[in-house]
Amino acid sequence: MNGKSFFYDILEDLYKFSDYADIYIENTVYDTIVFESGKLDRFEKIKDSGIGLRIIKNYKTYYAYTTSFDIKDIQECVENLCEMSESSEKNDIFSIEKTVSYEYEKSNKTYNLTSKIDKIKNVDSIAWGSKFTKQVSTNFKETKKNIRIITSDGNDLSQELNYVTLFCTVICEKDGVLQTGYESIGGLYSFDKLLEERVEIVSKNALKRALQNLEADYAPAGEMCVILSSNAGGTMVHEAVGHGLEADLATNGLSVYQNKIGEKVASEKITVIDDATLDGKRGSFYFDDEGVEAQRTVLIENGVLKNYMYDRLYAMKNNCQSTGNGRRQSYRYKPIVRMTNTLIAPGNDNPDDIISSVDEGLFVVKMGGGQVNTVNGDFVFEVNEGYLIKNGKIQNPVKNATLIGNGPKIMMEIDMVGNDLGFGIGTCGKDGQGVPVSDAQPTLRIPKITVGGK
Repeated sequence: MNGKSFFYDILEDLYKFSDYADIYIENTVYDTIVFESGKLDRFEKIKDSGIGLRIIKNYKTYYAYTTSFDIKDIQECVENLCEMSESSEKNDIFSIEKTVSYEYEKSNKTYNLTSKIDKIKNVDSIAWGSKFTKQVSTNFKETKKNIRIITSDGNDLSQELNYVTLFCTVICEKDGVLQTGYESIGGLYSFDKLLEERVEIVSKNALKRALQNLEADYAPAGEMCVILSSNAGGTMVHEAVGHGLEADLATNGLSVYQNKIGEKVASEKITVIDDATLDGKRGSFYFDDEGVEAQRTVLIENGVLKNYMYDRLYAMKNNCQSTGNGRRQSYRYKPIVRMTNTLIAPGNDNPDDIISSVDEGLFVVKMGGGQVNTVNGDFVFEVNEGYLIKNGKIQNPVKNATLIGNGPKIMMEIDMVGNDLGFGIGTCGKDGQGVPVSDAQPTLRIPKITVGGK
């Protein structure tokens, strides 16, 4: 079939009875390599292709997808969508005004499956460099996505994206006590770019954290000053702030930030940005999964709430423009409001000065997982690597610490912001979908926060 004319005809049929329509065409290849217990556990190459069809009518979304590229099957999806929308109004015929194709910067080198397995095996073997190592899991994944989106507002866009991730989990045991260490790296780039990032640090750091926690004392419990290192990753900004600034939550009574545009919601030292245009970051792309160009959106500026993150649906509901935050896991899912690369912007303080300003407290090098209530902002986060601070000096490591607090309250109280910036990566889950993201922050001083410990 003629792909261009056929899909244009399909979109025309969808748009006739809707306020907006789009077609999302995806071809993806997943390469996965997993080492468990020092042995190659599995390697997989999975190909997945399909088409997602969407109508927005009267602020409601009607969505269908098919793994078939057969004309009859696609037309059946179109008929079902048009029937569900129950509309008799007919729009003017749309016209395609912009056709663009984007492609990530490819490597000049090629690695076959065997050479990739050898590289990952080397990473895995480093984690076995201690007699206390009991279990190691090393995972590599490369995702090559080819996406085409045709929209009723006149765009026919294509992009080729290549995401790689590598993470290692190490469990060490001593005298019957088990401790875990974890590290990950990755982004929007090729396999050889991953190798340039010194992949051995993944297993080295994971092993170091597990061994360190075997010897560390338990973290003291109570209220204290906490310094979050720039290496801690942006768990705080992503979980405690970012989700609350997604328009589907912020405009539906599910966010502590609802109806606060223009109000002071953080310290004047705090600026929060969501930026999908950053080169090579895990949450980056050329355009989002609705065909809206990647953007840099200032959410909080010098403590004042400036904007929410919008997809097309919530932009239509709120009579504003999408900020390019419409994302989906694959063609099987409708797009929803999601973060990309979310960060607290660097400030003016020297990180060493921030540490030396603390008489007694906790220095967090690496954050772990946690939970947050977006309605009121309360959170609990794990600390994977932490140290006591005494008299302005970093002292002995501690284990099993948690940070317990309220996101908006903590954002108001941060009084020192470093001039550095460190990134973390992850897969953000929401409404049953997972999308690649990164988050970042400079070194931050929280004057007082509850630390869970012993």
